[in-house]
Amino acid sequence: MMEKAETTGDPFVSVHEKLPYRWGYFQGVILIPWSLLVILSVASNATKYSHDPWYSQDPWYLTVVGFLMGLLGLPLAIGLLMKKAFALRLVYAMFGLSILLVAIQLPIAIKHYADPGDKSSAFFEAEMLLFWLLSMVYYRKRKAMFH
Repeated sequence: MMEKAETTGDPFVSVHEKLPYRWGYFQGVILIPWSLLVILSVASNATKYSHDPWYSQDPWYLTVVGFLMGLLGLPLAIGLLMKKAFALRLVYAMFGLSILLVAIQLPIAIKHYADPGDKSSAFFEAEMLLFWLLSMVYYRKRKAMFH
């Protein structure tokens, strides 16, 4: 008697034949430079000082969330490339940080709606939330591939 495949529901097709993993490899490769750029950007913005009256430094909690996303991205990239089980938890953590970032940035964007600059938009944060939501769904379907 053949055993049922882990998550596909089809008793004759294994999960490895049914679900490709191209996006996981692509995301793992892209996350390495993205994480490094996020860390460098947050560090640069935290140490920058300007006499420009329109420039205001980001609040500390936005800096912390950005730094955490950059730090989590490096082990997540390695976990996705090697298909390690801890990568799934890190995908959930990145999704949680994206929710937190949207929850912080949305009131700031509403408050500065008519102001010039990028404080009046939470579009990037909403895109990132959608990106991690879709990634979370993608990896949840391939949960059996991780070891």
